[in-house]
Amino acid sequence: MSVLLGALVGGTAVIVALTSGSLSLLGFGFDSAIDSVASVALVWRFRLERTQPHRAEQVERVAEGIVGGVLVVLAAYLAFNAIGALSSGARPEGTTVGTGLLLFSVVVLPRLALAKFRTAKALSSGALKADSFLTGIAALLALISLIGLVVTEALGIVWADAIGALIVAVVLVREGWGSLQAIKTPQPI
Repeated sequence: MSVLLGALVGGTAVIVALTSGSLSLLGFGFDSAIDSVASVALVWRFRLERTQPHRAEQVERVAEGIVGGVLVVLAAYLAFNAIGALSSGARPEGTTVGTGLLLFSVVVLPRLALAKFRTAKALSSGALKADSFLTGIAALLALISLIGLVVTEALGIVWADAIGALIVAVVLVREGWGSLQAIKTPQPI
């Protein structure tokens, strides 16, 4: 479910963001799409554990590292574009599809993140824990994008979306760096 949901919501959000110019929606879309890819990596990890349990730890570390690295790269991308938007005064356009995706995501993604986190604790999986944070971050990004959209549309504050993207970038760097550090020194869940 996570794979399909992330791919569908993320892909649609990226397309809508590229046409509307919304950086925070773009960050949300990329995060959701990355969440889908991370979920595929985790499915691979758990299937491999059944057939080759001696490789599970190695695959766990690779999956966690991939998720962490992608989060850091996404943060840098968002920060760069947000700074550019702030300096140029770019204003994103609100869309019905984008607003609907964000509302849906604010309701569904927190529950999915919590379910992944509980499963990660039960399985002692750092990679699944990182993936649960990725899903939680997607929910946070959806909320920030929604707030930025409302502030921009209702109050005409054009920089709200870029500030939202910068906030998201900080959260992404923190979580991504934490995952990258965890692959060096395994932490208990």
